[in-house]
Amino acid sequence: MKWLFYTILIIVLVVLLGTWPLSVLSIVFEYIGKALHWLAEILNFFGWNGLV
Repeated sequence: MKWLFYTILIIVLVVLLGTWPLSVLSIVFEYIGKALHWLAEILNFFGWNGLV
């Protein structure tokens, strides 16, 4: 019963708001991915990529 409520809520929100929240969420995850890639490049200062 709980999953049915959440499913209907998600469908209603997508119908009312469109895909705008999903596009905002994708932008946020894109910036998080860029930050993690930048951190990985900094930590790979010997160029070994974790092989040691």
